[in-house]
Amino acid sequence: MLKRCFDNFKFLIFIVSIGLGGCTAWSWNGTQVNADHHLVSAAGEPLFATVYFLRPLTERAMGFSDDALSISLDGNKLLTLEKGDYTLVYMRPRVRTTMTLENLSEVGPFWKTKKMDKDYEFGFTAGETYFIVLEPVDGEFRGVYFTARNVDMFTAKQLAQNLRPSGEARKAPL
Repeated sequence: MLKRCFDNFKFLIFIVSIGLGGCTAWSWNGTQVNADHHLVSAAGEPLFATVYFLRPLTERAMGFSDDALSISLDGNKLLTLEKGDYTLVYMRPRVRTTMTLENLSEVGPFWKTKKMDKDYEFGFTAGETYFIVLEPVDGEFRGVYFTARNVDMFTAKQLAQNLRPSGEARKAPL
């Protein structure tokens, strides 16, 4: 009888560990940059802007909005950025570009899932460094959307202390 209880307990532990391992593996795909994007500077190009994208942690869980944030420039996907990560992208200069931030959110009294997107205008000058912070705004029943704002180096370094560098940012951390 005792042996059977012990075997059942081992089986339960095995099932729980498989389940937790599956959830962990499934939920994190990492920050990814689309190197084929038309604004990403190729290696060796003499003129480029250095652009850091920072996504700070939040003080509480925010549901779907905690998933990777999709960032597009001029209608083409540039990168996905995980919560708590920052990354670096060397970009071709551009006088004006439209940045679109897309995420899923729960909206309304019945918590329906909705894709939220917001557009922001930016310009990138060759030889300059930009620090773009992406922060969620909780609109309660209207859902969570993200804002993008350019900050100075001091603010970016303060934020980056609690973030994980990803991709090119590992080679040139803040």
